[in-house]
Amino acid sequence: MSESAIFSAARAAVTSELRSAKDWSDNPADPKVNRRPAFLVTLTREGAEPAAMGSPLEEVDLLLTVEVFAAYDHAEAGRNLVRDMADAASATLKASSDLRALTDRMVTTGLEVDLAGGENRIARATLEITLEATL
Repeated sequence: MSESAIFSAARAAVTSELRSAKDWSDNPADPKVNRRPAFLVTLTREGAEPAAMGSPLEEVDLLLTVEVFAAYDHAEAGRNLVRDMADAASATLKASSDLRALTDRMVTTGLEVDLAGGENRIARATLEITLEATL
């Protein structure tokens, strides 16, 4: 098992749920807002400690972040749209047998919705899930 396997399983789960959305996960530092809906999956190591004395394995804490983007006409519609997309992604991640097989624990720790006004009205939902895994 590895962090890249966990990332791949999470990304595949989100991709299967948000089929019509563009996946920006390959370049998270520079997402282009040229096609919406879209999503971005990132995985960050938060910490680790030895699994047991003398064991080569580590108990690893990871933060899985899924950002979902969509265009909107009215603020409430945009808020609801991205929240629904993030909720669907969350349910799919929690139901993913591949992701469950790679992790010991999965807890949703946050869901935030932001709206950007102006000429390009973009709604963004940021879903955060804390994962624990033995790697």
